[in-house]
Amino acid sequence: MSDLNPEMVLEIIELDDGELAIRHADSDGEPMLRVNFSDELRAKLSDQCLDVARVMLTAGIQMVAESGLDLTGDEKEEAELPPTIH
Repeated sequence: MSDLNPEMVLEIIELDDGELAIRHADSDGEPMLRVNFSDELRAKLSDQCLDVARVMLTAGIQMVAESGLDLTGDEKEEAELPPTIH
């Protein structure tokens, strides 16, 4: 995540409805990304639900950081990167 703007600090939070989300640490605003598990999967994962969501959210942050996408809201012209196919 070293490519992220050092001023951008994100946090993983649990919302009132049980969804897990990422938002700016210095904001109580709308989350940038949400992860929601069905009741059935949440029951099967039990205590591991938070860990699975954390891995998913961390992977998303890492992918954005590696892509060079600017999430700061600054209107700079970014070079378009070719898509990565796995």
